[in-house]
Formats: sequence, structure tokens, C-alpha cells
Amino acid sequence: MSTGLKTKLFLGAAALALVFLFVKTTVTEAATTSTLRGWAWFGQTDGLNDYLSFDCADDYIGDLFDDEGNLYNFPEPRGFHFYAEPCSSLVHGVSISPVGNFSGQAWHNSLGLVSFNGVDAPPNYDFNVFCPSTCDASNNCWACYSTTTQQVYGWARVDNTPSEWLNLNPAVVDPVTDPVKLQDWDLSNPVLPGNLNILAGDFIGYATSTSGRNFSFNCESEIVGGNCIDPANPTKVSYKVYVGNVQVGYMSAPNWSYSQACAGTTLTANLTWQTRSGEQAAYEIVVNDIDSFSTSTSVCWSGLKYSASTRQYTIPNLDPDCTGLAYNTHYYWWIRVYSQDDEGTYIPSEWYQFGDGVTSVDNSVGNLVPKTFLTYSHRFPNPFFTWSPTEVKIGTTTFSGLTSSYYDNNEIEYDCEEVCQYEWSTFGDPGAEIYATTSATTSILFTTATNTTVMLKVTDPQSYYCSTSTVLSINYGLPIWREVKTENR
Repeated sequence: MSTGLKTKLFLGAAALALVFLFVKTTVTEAATTSTLRGWAWFGQTDGLNDYLSFDCADDYIGDLFDDEGNLYNFPEPRGFHFYAEPCSSLVHGVSISPVGNFSGQAWHNSLGLVSFNGVDAPPNYDFNVFCPSTCDASNNCWACYSTTTQQVYGWARVDNTPSEWLNLNPAVVDPVTDPVKLQDWDLSNPVLPGNLNILAGDFIGYATSTSGRNFSFNCESEIVGGNCIDPANPTKVSYKVYVGNVQVGYMSAPNWSYSQACAGTTLTANLTWQTRSGEQAAYEIVVNDIDSFSTSTSVCWSGLKYSASTRQYTIPNLDPDCTGLAYNTHYYWWIRVYSQDDEGTYIPSEWYQFGDGVTSVDNSVGNLVPKTFLTYSHRFPNPFFTWSPTEVKIGTTTFSGLTSSYYDNNEIEYDCEEVCQYEWSTFGDPGAEIYATTSATTSILFTTATNTTVMLKVTDPQSYYCSTSTVLSINYGLPIWREVKTENR
């Protein structure tokens, strides 16, 4: 289940123990709602910029008479402000449901509430064809988001002036304008190419109103005043709308290739993920060999890991609640990530299961079981070869890979002999000739005195393969000579 609670996590050892007791439980999967935060630029009043707040937690309201920063510069309008605790009297917010439909209200100091869904019909529902789920009068939906196109479609409305509708995708009727887009987890598919400041969960673009006003979702895509820096905080852009709650958008396993299995242990898995919104401050992972989430009966439980940058968890490791993997076993895994608010509170996301509700990549070989990754069946073969004569000269040399070995599902080691498949190759001597490239024993004719690499690839009966190579120094053979007695004349 979603925790649904803001769990306060402190770094003290005693507090951490209590936290672990809290999260060490059995949960079920829940859908994720995206909570929007930040501001959109909404035109100007008397030459000053106006902003649209998407969550009451971001509202600037109240009595700042005793505040040194009362005459602050953002958001507009500048000047004296009375104070009230955000979300105490004016409660509003905009969110996107798990199926992509918008709901809720934003707030503008002059215009009042701006709704993103309601019972009144917008100018049209033509946009519904782009929505991943139904968005029309049947569910009071006015706007939607499609992960396929990363675009927002539909309408919003200024409540105090019902005739003023905001077109969230003006490019549908006007290709010149930039539609509102939302960057998904995959930054290699950017909504604003070339701009590295657009993060996963950020909006860009702008909408147009029926009264002729525009509002921009991100100063990075439409810089107002030529400066996209907040004077009060140079590390942040001056305005943008973004998804505030941290979410996972991509999971991948086991990420352990043949070359890695040949170079080290076969029983390893790298669980990787990417966030689709929010800022990760910590993470937690559970792995099990059955489709049942429980930290107390799991194969591996990471515990809480404090890291903002890590996007990979490797098994095996030294975590006390994480045992090693077994051969030829299907594993399920879950992750939740944590954000951190200004007070240092760690806020957990939903639990995300691999293969369920997020983009998941299973790159294990031969896996047909949904929502799992599959470990290899056994250790990989050990290729090894010898050659004769040991001093290699230009001419023919015999090589044998019969001393290679392989393993079965019971981890019993056998000599390869004629059971394995062989593949010989060379590098460094363009004229070298291999007489039998796929035999256990072959002869190679070397033609050039140089350093030449000889490589043998061995494939076991289950098609697992590894390669080994040796660099040989090829020399000229000694010249043929004989002693000739001098004749007297």
C-alpha cells in the first residue's frame, strides 16, 4: 500500500531503529498521483509580472510586516504583503491522476482560482483522442497528459470569468506556439532539446487564453525579462511548474552481461532505476523469489539508503538483510524512493514493483515469467588452451582447447572435450590461416613475425560462452645452414 503518511526520519541510531520497525511490513501496490508545484507566469499587470500558483504551499500570502524580506522581488507584484500560513485559509492544488487526467485549482492574486476540471463543458473535447484515458463530460475532465507524447492536452478556466478558457495545447490549432509538455524520466528524449536545466517532472511551454493572454510554465522555455534566475535564490530558476512528489519511472534488471559473468561471479544482479519526478533523497529496495512483498520474509531488504545520486543497487552486498542470489531463480523486486522537505522530513513514495505500472526492462536471458528477472542457471565455462611448440615461429602451430571446462545445473564441473563448441580467431597477423576454426584442436599458420593475439571462445551445452586470449610473440625460424669445408687450390 502507499504509506500515505509523511514519515519523519532522523539520523540518530535510536530513531533509525524505530523507522525500520515502521517500514518493515507487508504492503501492496498502489497507483501514483502527481502533485503539481511551483508557478506559471501569467502576463503582466501595470508592467509587473503576475504568477499562477499551482499549490497553496507555494502561495505568498500574509503579514510580512516584521519580515526583513517583506519587500521581496518574487513573486509579483512587489510590495507589502499580509501574512497567513499557507494552505490555512485558501486551500488549492492541481494534480494529475495515475491515468493522466488533471484535477484541482491553481491561484492567481488578481484573477482568483483557475480550475483544471469541472462540470461545465470546455470549448471542445477534440483533445480527448490524445488522452490515455477518457477525459470528457462523463468524468468532469478538462485536461490530460500523455506519456507517449509528453504533452498536455485540453483546457483550464478562470473561475471568476467563466468565459475565459485557457488552451493548454495551442499547437493543436496553432503550430507556431509551443504546447505545454512534461518531461518524463527519459532525459534522452528531451521536451526541450539542448537545455540541460529541464529535469524529469518539469513542465515547459505555454498556454493561451480566449482573452488573448498567455501563461508560461517554465522560464527556461520562454524567458521573461531575459533572466531565468530568482534574485532571492540564484541556484533556482525564477519560475516553473513541476511535479513535486518523487516518483519512479523506470526499473531494470539484472544488468549482468556475459562478459561480466565470465570476468567474475555469475550470481550478481544490478537493480537500476530512474525517477520521473521529484528529487530523490533516499531509497529502499525489497527482493523476493515469490510475488509477495514482505521485508521480514524477503530474500533481500536494503533498509533505508540515504543517497540523492545512487540509481543502482547491487546483489550480493554486505547488507545484513540481503542474502545472496540462487542459480536459475526468478526474482521479484520493489522500490520506494524518498524526498526531503525543508524541515528535513523524509517523505516516502509509493512502492513500485518491477514490471508493474512503470517502464521496466528485463534483460535476463530466457525469462518468460512476468515481473521477474532470471539468474543464470550455473557458472560459465572456463576456456583454456595450450599450444605446441611452445616457442612459436613463423609456420604452423597446433592449438588445443580440450582442457577447457563447463558446469551443469548442479554446479558439477566437466571437461569440455567434444561437448562444448569452439571458435578460434587471431588478431595482429593479417596472413594467419586457421585450418579448423570450430574444432577443439586446430592448427594456425603464422606468416608474420609480430605480436599476434590468439583467441578461443568456448560455448557450453546451455549456450553460455566465455572467451580467453593470449598474445604470442611470433619469431622467424633459424636459417637452415651447413658447414662447408674450404677447398685447397
